[in-house]
Amino acid sequence: MLNEFKNTKSNFKQHRITADKCLESLTDDEKNELIANKSTIEFEVGETIIKHGFVANNIMYIEEGLAKLDIITDGKSATVNLISPNSFIGIVCTFANHNVNFSATALEKTTISIFDMSLFEKFARQNGDFAFHIIRHMSSVTNDLVHQMLRYSHKNIEGAISILLRDFSKVYKSNDFTLPITRVEMAKMLGYSKESVINTLSKFNKEGILEVHEKHIKILDTSRLLKISEFS
Repeated sequence: MLNEFKNTKSNFKQHRITADKCLESLTDDEKNELIANKSTIEFEVGETIIKHGFVANNIMYIEEGLAKLDIITDGKSATVNLISPNSFIGIVCTFANHNVNFSATALEKTTISIFDMSLFEKFARQNGDFAFHIIRHMSSVTNDLVHQMLRYSHKNIEGAISILLRDFSKVYKSNDFTLPITRVEMAKMLGYSKESVINTLSKFNKEGILEVHEKHIKILDTSRLLKISEFS
């Protein structure tokens, strides 16, 4: 019996709750109410989706596109996550603070669904499954953010760029993609100079790890890029 409990507990820890799963746990009536009260906004590349310091009254959900999440600490901005479709934007911070302490910017043309936070609070009170899924989802997001921030802080420029390119590869589900950011923006995200980013990409290109043409990236040696991301 104890062994069965241990196995169940292990599986429980490994099960990740996505934003989609949270919404699926709503009843049909709750889903209809949510849809009836949602609004949709499109953001162009570079537009601010959420501005640091705004009052948190809404829950935002990416339908299409890609955004980056920046957290402001001691007056300095640091990119901590890339947000792809079917994801909430900054839900942990939104529930924790009256004023949001992050900003979100569209990296591609991005479609956002906006829901009144009071509806989420109402559903959490009346629907135990929804409340459970939201808690699990927020825990996963928090864990991801912590690991994301830590893994960049201990990497040299080669390791940091390798991690970022692998992240974009996962977002686009391909080793062949076009970066939605400039070299300057990459440097800002990673905390290195523009020159360091350019030199590293050029080095990876010469060594056959990548094929680089302006913003177009093709990962040629995934295993080597993985090793660099882990050990550099």
